[in-house]
Amino acid sequence: MMEKREYRSHYKLGLNGVLEEKKAYESETEALTVARFLNTRDNIMHKMVAYKCVKCGKWHVGRNGTLLTEKEREKCRKKLQKNL
Repeated sequence: MMEKREYRSHYKLGLNGVLEEKKAYESETEALTVARFLNTRDNIMHKMVAYKCVKCGKWHVGRNGTLLTEKEREKCRKKLQKNL
């Protein structure tokens, strides 16, 4: 089993195993909205979360390793609807 990292990465594993910079968001609100949208999608297995990057100081979205339940998926749908 992999150890939990102390910090989140600024990079993601792209095509052919090449590291790419993750999309950066200027605000926590913007990153949270993207994470909630991703959490409503049926093909997403692990919960997506917003976090502040220690390298660039901006916000990224990444998996936290927790399996996404249908209850959490519905909660994200409601929060997105509320913000529209």
